[in-house]
Amino acid sequence: MVSEVPEDYNPVSLETKILEEWKDIDIYAKLKQLRSNGPKFFFLDGPPYMNGMPHIGHARTRALRDPVLKYKSMNGYNVWHQPGFDMHGLPIEVKVEEILGTKTKSDIEKIGTELFIKSCKERGLSFLKIWIDFYRRFGMIGDFENPYMTLSNSYIEASWFFFKKAWEKNLLYKGKATVAWCPRCETPLSGYESTDEYKDVEDESIYVKFPLIGKKDEYIIIWTTTPWTIPANVAVAVNPKYDYVRVKAGNEVWIVAKELLNKLMTLFEVEDYEVLETLKGEALLGLKYRHILDDDVPIHKQFQESNAHTIILTNYVTLEDGTGCVHTAPGHGPEDYSAGVEFKLPIFSPVDETGTFTTEAGKYKGIYIKDANDQIIDDIEDKGFLVFRDSVFHRYAHCWRCKSPLLYRASDQWFVKVEAIKDQILKENKKVKWVPDWAGEKRFHNWIEGARDWCISRQRFWGIPLPIWECSCGEFTVVSSLEEIKSLGGKVPEDLHKPYIDEVSLNCPKCSGKMKRVPDIADVWFDSGASTWSSLGYPQNTDKFDQLFPVDFITEGLDQTRGWFYTLMLESFIVFDRAPYNQVLMNDFVLDQFGQKMSKSLGNVVDPKDVMAKYGADVTRFYLLWEIAPWDKLKFNWENVESIYRTFNILWNAYKFVTLYMSLDKFDVNTPLKDVKTHLRDEDKWILSRINTITKEVEENFDTLELHFIPRKIKEFILEDLSRWYIRLVRERMWLEGDDKEKISAYVTSFYVFQRLSKLLAPISPFISESIYKNFVGGSSIHLSDWDKHDPTLIDSELELNMSILRNIIEGTLHARQKAGIKLRWPMSKVIVETQDENVKRAVLSLSEIMKKQINVKDIVIGEVVQELEILPNHKALGPKFKGDAKKVVELIKTHNPCLIKSGFEKEGLFNLDGFQITPEDVTFNYLIPKGYELSEFENGRVYLYTEITDELKSEAIAREVIRRIQEMRKQANLNVEEYINSYVHSNFESDLKLHEDYIKRETRSKSLLFSKENNFIEKEWEIDGDKFLIGIKQLK
Repeated sequence: MVSEVPEDYNPVSLETKILEEWKDIDIYAKLKQLRSNGPKFFFLDGPPYMNGMPHIGHARTRALRDPVLKYKSMNGYNVWHQPGFDMHGLPIEVKVEEILGTKTKSDIEKIGTELFIKSCKERGLSFLKIWIDFYRRFGMIGDFENPYMTLSNSYIEASWFFFKKAWEKNLLYKGKATVAWCPRCETPLSGYESTDEYKDVEDESIYVKFPLIGKKDEYIIIWTTTPWTIPANVAVAVNPKYDYVRVKAGNEVWIVAKELLNKLMTLFEVEDYEVLETLKGEALLGLKYRHILDDDVPIHKQFQESNAHTIILTNYVTLEDGTGCVHTAPGHGPEDYSAGVEFKLPIFSPVDETGTFTTEAGKYKGIYIKDANDQIIDDIEDKGFLVFRDSVFHRYAHCWRCKSPLLYRASDQWFVKVEAIKDQILKENKKVKWVPDWAGEKRFHNWIEGARDWCISRQRFWGIPLPIWECSCGEFTVVSSLEEIKSLGGKVPEDLHKPYIDEVSLNCPKCSGKMKRVPDIADVWFDSGASTWSSLGYPQNTDKFDQLFPVDFITEGLDQTRGWFYTLMLESFIVFDRAPYNQVLMNDFVLDQFGQKMSKSLGNVVDPKDVMAKYGADVTRFYLLWEIAPWDKLKFNWENVESIYRTFNILWNAYKFVTLYMSLDKFDVNTPLKDVKTHLRDEDKWILSRINTITKEVEENFDTLELHFIPRKIKEFILEDLSRWYIRLVRERMWLEGDDKEKISAYVTSFYVFQRLSKLLAPISPFISESIYKNFVGGSSIHLSDWDKHDPTLIDSELELNMSILRNIIEGTLHARQKAGIKLRWPMSKVIVETQDENVKRAVLSLSEIMKKQINVKDIVIGEVVQELEILPNHKALGPKFKGDAKKVVELIKTHNPCLIKSGFEKEGLFNLDGFQITPEDVTFNYLIPKGYELSEFENGRVYLYTEITDELKSEAIAREVIRRIQEMRKQANLNVEEYINSYVHSNFESDLKLHEDYIKRETRSKSLLFSKENNFIEKEWEIDGDKFLIGIKQLK
């Protein structure tokens, strides 16, 4: 039996109660058992980083993914929902360094790597409960007792399989290359890490001349904002296709790009110069120059026998800035490095791990690179090679965790060959369904297309150790399991992290010597990229992987196109020769309401805990899905959250209304719809059609992952279809006494609609849907029930169209009442609907009874109302046109038949009025509404409300006014709807009320209605159109 519900919607109280119920029944265990034989649906959780609290962006991503999982589960799928947590990497290291007071790697080694690793592990694990509690409070149902954690031994061991496969496929190699480097963290960063954090900084901007060998007083001019890289310069790059000029400036000849010449000479304040020659960049190839600091950095004298200090050709040279001649230091720039390899240049990088110049830097040895800028510039100036010095504001890459400025330096690292396989990866990507499609076809495609070999090694502590052992004989062994370590004579430590794994030595299969592990750990992005198989314990355990792989669905933010989406794809392709996932939903970030990034310094951060504390998880989830398409930026707006909260209150009030009467009448919820089919009224059939149409559309939206449309359709249904229309139409039927068929059919229809609506809401707002469902249906949980698929036999598109048209007509009629100043409670005799649209006529004819009740009229007529055409002279146009005859023309217009003038305009565009030609701009036509009517327009038609009020209509209107006031007094007396009263009305319109006595008694649940003042009644004075009267009510025991 349906129970009456609390008066007010209290989301926090309701959700807390339901969470306890879920805990008591162990809902996830029940769900896994229920769906154990269903088709698999493998969702791979993008692991959040365990170094901070969940923010509103995390909430948005989970508000997108969780509805899909719940929907799939309700459709019978055995959903794999194992939460994952990323627990390694620099962010945790940096935080632990703050706690322990260390500043450098040497500081860490002094306090002991073991202590540092233990502290990092504790830091990572400390956030685990916070996040799982957040997931539960957010209404998520998953395997929270068995999450995958990247720090676990089983995960680390499984992830090593990647390195083994890459080594076997000759895709893993050790090499020297120029990589992004953080001097504070003393480790390289990947390409996507080095582009994560930029800051606007002011740097030195210098123009320097390099003297050409064999050409007296001739120089090539370069520009740089990193003077500290000049000691490592080994070439100057020009674009072979550009025009360059040899220009005489004073006693010297300079070479610069032709297009930049005027700009540069203005900057250098050189007014007197002469172009001696114009030549293509390719003509400069091979010209040699002397390094301007070869006395200070002596190693450059050794380079003179190589290809160093040469002009080379590259296509990356542009004309946006500088001189068109690019200073090239292969040891300090990725593009420079590529050019260096191509032209066999020395890869010279005289900078150590801390960003300090080494012995090879000559006089600059021991100086931090940024601190050396001024000295290097002064030296260049003292030698006479500085052309111009300035400063520039520009965006410069910083470490994404410690915020230190990055540099590029050449170092020995381990790399994964990406460039060799990226064409094959691009083919695999075409097999993936991306939502939106441009995320995969453009953004992700472009990232892969531009990808370079991946520097996967890191010289840090807290991460997955590279499973690579090296022997002094030069042999390398890559292991993929603990068993393999044992087979090579190694002793497996209890913890696979540093420093314990570093103590493991293996027998060299080549020379029988002892192999030591290379000290590096993996790029932290490797960790989550291995989750496809490592989260399942593969290859050590194959059962789950064989059942689940590949991943059916993942979703994360757009930044993951160069992060997690990318490493998943790359690592899976190397291990399994295929894409790891079938479907990807990409979402954008959450900003504040003004479109600014949220930050503590701006004070605009929205904490999801605060939103849930005020509005509950249901409203929060619904809002985050409803506000905008997942792939668009969401500007968080508290007012819109409040709007969704009001929608839930309106839903609750509608739910409260139907449950109130159902509970009073002890309605049998098992009454099937077919039993009342013959008693269904048009409004019942319509709402049944609407809920099934909405269900059909929601199913389509889930299939296409256009998830934002789902809450929008549900919200519109709740507000427009259910609350503001259907409940309004059936309200009187719910008040009927006994087992009236029309009341029962309204109950059965409402039961069906609310049950279906709860299913629609369940994936998005799991708590209120649970509350509604359990009250109506019972059972342990809606989330253990099946999805109610749409019933096409109940969808009546024509009826839906008719009702939509009718509502427009009704809105127009109510507007006419408003214009006439006639309240809706006052009945009117008729409305004339004027239209040429057959759909409108059909809607009025088929649903006229609904229309009559909703606009409170006795009759509805489809027809035309003859209107008098009025013509008004346009004095502003007539005066200048007819001058002295204007008055005469005005009089002629006023006295002439306006219909003839209008007809003349329509036929010929003008009208001859006693010799005066007038045109449409000379007059204005108005249609005069016949007396006694009020006009209002609606789409494809007009309504004319007849406003004359007869005595009979007035009597009924007075009765309705009295009913409203008695009902208000019942409410003020806190009477339950089922309670009976006696009432009296002491007034001057007794005769009017007696005509409608039975109607008044029925509507107010009055056993008796008296017309004189009585004692011991609750009484109140009221007024209708200036007439004061007294009403009294008395509760019957």
